[in-house]
Amino acid sequence: MMKLSLLGDTQERRSSMFVQRLEFSFAFSHRPGTAVPFHRHDCFELVYYLEGAGDGVIDNTSYSYSANTFSLIRPAVYHNESHREETDLVCIGFLAHEYPDLSRLLANGTYADPSCQLLPIVSKMKRELLNRSLRFQWKLELLLNEFLIEFERTRTQQFISSSFDYIENYIHENFNQDIHLPSLARMSGYSYDHFRHLFKLKTGESPWNYIISKRIEHAKKLMLSTDLSMSSLCQECGFTSSSQFSGTFRKLTGLTPTEFKRKNFIL
Repeated sequence: MMKLSLLGDTQERRSSMFVQRLEFSFAFSHRPGTAVPFHRHDCFELVYYLEGAGDGVIDNTSYSYSANTFSLIRPAVYHNESHREETDLVCIGFLAHEYPDLSRLLANGTYADPSCQLLPIVSKMKRELLNRSLRFQWKLELLLNEFLIEFERTRTQQFISSSFDYIENYIHENFNQDIHLPSLARMSGYSYDHFRHLFKLKTGESPWNYIISKRIEHAKKLMLSTDLSMSSLCQECGFTSSSQFSGTFRKLTGLTPTEFKRKNFIL
């Protein structure tokens, strides 16, 4: 019974990883002046360049590589490679499980590993490929999953620090308009659920609560600096009715709009 439980648990963990199975894997060195002609695979391909420099084309887009860069190529995409310097690389072909935002994570392109954060993982891959010890392919699969997890974390941080700056600015300028949250998700390039998760990581609030907070803060400023009527306040702050505004204001501040003005000596 225990063995069956452990096996089931292992299968569940494996199915939750990125990699479904490996299709090919090798560590190789190319001499200067050599080239790999256009070809394609029926699986994803990761090529990490440990040393060297060269050029290539992935899906009609030219790229250059150097030490500590890597390429990701999606299935059925034609690509080639030429080597200006002696090139030491690790190459792995794999099938991937369906996963939210997989197309963004495993997008065609060449990526830098400037801080060499991923290099130790690839170095372990190379040792496994050269030594070919017992169950080395299982170990390679685990290392590839680790590589993709670390890559996803890096990409997520880059997304949070760049794309979200634009989205936050958009909300600041349009908080009193009818903002469609799925449209914000499309701006980010992520699925709606993943967008909400990342937005909360960045701001501490869900997208909708963030917008509402901006509206209430703006309403406070207007109440302290103008004599606008309740209906005008609603319109200026993006609320559809006085009752919606009053209810939301009280929920967030603990005071009705009238109580807030009285407390601040504005009547």
